[in-house]
Amino acid sequence: MTNYDLEESKLIVAQIILSLILLFTTIISISLSYNFLMKLEKKETIYSSSKSYDILVFNRFLMFMVSLIFVYINVRDKNVKIKYNSEDEFADLQILASVLTLMAALIVLYVGVKSGANIISEENPTV
Repeated sequence: MTNYDLEESKLIVAQIILSLILLFTTIISISLSYNFLMKLEKKETIYSSSKSYDILVFNRFLMFMVSLIFVYINVRDKNVKIKYNSEDEFADLQILASVLTLMAALIVLYVGVKSGANIISEENPTV
């Protein structure tokens, strides 16, 4: 394995781990949506209002952090490709996409924190 392959493989492993974390956040979002559905149907909910708010904020913060790390990985990937003279015509687009995702995650986090426990779950399962 070359140094390029080693650096690229580390970045891919990080992406796999982050993707698993995103899968976990999606499951949390689904449970929050289901909790809100139970509340609308006047049935017993899984979480109390304050607990669902805490979970919502945690989940959105986690999505924000994952998005931030994806930006870092994409920038690092571009730098590795430059370092080893490997062409990637889409590196800038990947960075742009991850920055836009980060902005969306920040907005979703802001709305979740500012809204309080009132809109717990008109939640987008993924950013």
